[in-house]
Amino acid sequence: MRSEVFPEDSYPYLGAFCEEASCSCFEFPWTASSCYSLARNGIQLSGSVYTCSLSLFDMSDPTRVFVILSGEHPTLPLAEMSAILDANRIPFKIAGSFFKLVEIDADIHAVKTIADRGAFMDEVGEEIVHSGPTLEEIDDAVKSSDLPRFLQADESFSIRVLRFGGVSKEMPRVKLEGHLGWLMNKVTSAKVDLENPQRQFRGLLAGPYFHLGLIAHRRPDVFVANRRPRMRPSFHPSTMVPKLARSMVNMSHAVPGSTFLDPFCGVGGILLEASLLGCQVVGVDALRRMTRGSRRNLKHFGMDPLGLVRGDARHLPVRKVDAIATDPPYGTGASTLKSTTRNILKDFLPCAHSILSKGQRAVVASPVGTRTPDVAESAGFKVVDRHEVYVHRSLTREILVLEAN
Repeated sequence: MRSEVFPEDSYPYLGAFCEEASCSCFEFPWTASSCYSLARNGIQLSGSVYTCSLSLFDMSDPTRVFVILSGEHPTLPLAEMSAILDANRIPFKIAGSFFKLVEIDADIHAVKTIADRGAFMDEVGEEIVHSGPTLEEIDDAVKSSDLPRFLQADESFSIRVLRFGGVSKEMPRVKLEGHLGWLMNKVTSAKVDLENPQRQFRGLLAGPYFHLGLIAHRRPDVFVANRRPRMRPSFHPSTMVPKLARSMVNMSHAVPGSTFLDPFCGVGGILLEASLLGCQVVGVDALRRMTRGSRRNLKHFGMDPLGLVRGDARHLPVRKVDAIATDPPYGTGASTLKSTTRNILKDFLPCAHSILSKGQRAVVASPVGTRTPDVAESAGFKVVDRHEVYVHRSLTREILVLEAN
């Protein structure tokens, strides 16, 4: 094992019954999902540093891959990316990190197949050049690179540059883009086409380095626009936004075909993201109007749940699932059966532990101050990761990634 430290700026009741369920019972066969722990790859995100113990994987043909994260949260994007790679059994090693840029050694073809699963993965590509930031250093690196392997003379290309962290301000991006277009044309004889290029390249000024790579995947601009809570047939003000919901599903190590459970499903925001990722989803909620809302929302997006149940999450009508992600209700209203969030979790988490096999995950959101880690450990879970997400002045969510012991 080799360790590296990257600075932060581098980056509901008993007697539950089935509500329009798709199966005759809720005794699901356990299909072992690929549940590697984020901790087994050594990614620990806390405080002012990212401390990474990097496993030296046996990778027959690794490629230096660049991943541009969204930067919407200081810790969630990297944790989600690592969880997706782990859950899909893609060996990887983090080679560097600066702000939104992460460099990993992995099979680029495998990474491309899962890139669209991430909520916070904006762009993925194969790195071609890694050099100093001056024009002279960039020129030398491009001329000595294997750029012709990525760009043929009869192809067209575009090159766009991003700068992270306010570095290399003496180098205007537009000037560098023009220079790179000229240089790449000189090296390969390919033509620049900014409107409809056959190959799209990315230049990155990050920290003390310049990076040039071929873009393999870019997240669409309208990635979650049509799934915003108010765009769905059934709306509830406490519904989690799609990106956070998807990241929780991914951190649970759910993969296509997994049996996925949200025991406090509400109107189905988390279930929707899990369904879109290919999971067989089961939702439980104390209120019938919520399960019906989930049904409408899933149907609206062409998704068919394995089952929706009106019942008590403290006495789940399920024997085995592969992954859990949930956002329990807060307060003491009807949706909580007049119990506090902490008391709900004290009753729910042991039940959740009993339907997961060793190494499988539950990702749970709760208000900061609920002391959920203590409750989780008492229920037999290990806290693998923790993230805080500010919602508004009265609410900051604590996202816990739990692994069954």
